[in-house]
Amino acid sequence: MNAVTGLTTSAPRLRYDVQGPRERSREGGPAHHTFVLAHALGCDLTMWDALAHHLAEHGRVVRYDQRGHGGSEAPAGPYTMAELADDAAWLIEELALGPVVWVGLSMGGMIGQELALRHPDHVRALVLANTTSGYPAEAQAGWSQRIAGIAQGGLEAIVDGALLRWFHAGFHARQPQTIAHWRARVLGCDAAGYIACCQAIAGVDTTARLPGIAVQVLVIAGAMDQGTPPEMARVIAQGIPGARLVVLPEASHLSVLEQPLAFSSAVDDWLQQALPA
Repeated sequence: MNAVTGLTTSAPRLRYDVQGPRERSREGGPAHHTFVLAHALGCDLTMWDALAHHLAEHGRVVRYDQRGHGGSEAPAGPYTMAELADDAAWLIEELALGPVVWVGLSMGGMIGQELALRHPDHVRALVLANTTSGYPAEAQAGWSQRIAGIAQGGLEAIVDGALLRWFHAGFHARQPQTIAHWRARVLGCDAAGYIACCQAIAGVDTTARLPGIAVQVLVIAGAMDQGTPPEMARVIAQGIPGARLVVLPEASHLSVLEQPLAFSSAVDDWLQQALPA
C-alpha cells in the first residue's frame, strides 16, 4: 500500500497523510473514490485511524490536521468556517485529488457543508457526522464561555468537560486508556488555534443554504450525543435534498471512535447505494 505524509505548500501549512488503495474490488464498491477525512475540534488526523484503514482497502484516503491542530500551522485568529473550507479546497487542489467523498465529524462536518457550498466542484459526496448547521443563542453563549475559560485557565480548564461530551459514561469506564489518549491530544493543541476554531464553530450558519448542496449526503448522528444531538442532524438531513440520516445507538459525540464498526458499516451501505461503481 502506498502511503505519503507531508505538509501543504500554501499557507497555513497543513499536515496530511495519503494512503491506499490496497486492492481493487472485483465487485464494485468504493474502489474509485478518493476520501478526505476531517476531524473534530481538539483532535487530529489519528481520530480516523480505523476508518482510514477500512476505506483504504478500496480507495485513496486523505487525512489532514486542521489549522491549530496536530502538525499543522496555527495562524492568528479568529477563524471563520469559510476560511477552514478554503483550507480544505487548497489541500484538494494541491494534491490534485479531484472531486472527493468528504467525511467530516463535528467541526469537520461543518467544514464539509461550507466546502460543498463554496467549492462545489471539489465535492462528489458528503458524510456529515455528529455536526450541526447552526447553533441557537444559548449554545453560542456556551462557546463564548468555553473561550473565556481557555483564555483564563488554558486547555486544562475545558478538557474534562469536552471528554464527557465526546464519550458516554460506559465508554469512559471500559476504555480509560482511550480517554487518557484523547485528553493528551486536546492538551497538545495550540490554545490560540483552538480558540480561533471555537470562534469559527460558534458562527456556523449554513441552515438556510443547505438546499444548495447538490450531492449525495449521508448524515450520521449519535443517539447519546449531547453536543450535536440527533435533532441537529435531522435539520441537516431535511435541508439537503435526498440526504439520508442514520442514528447510531450507544454513540455520543465521537461516534467513529465509540462505534467504529457501526460507523463504517453505515458509510459502506450508503456508498453502495448512493455512488455505485
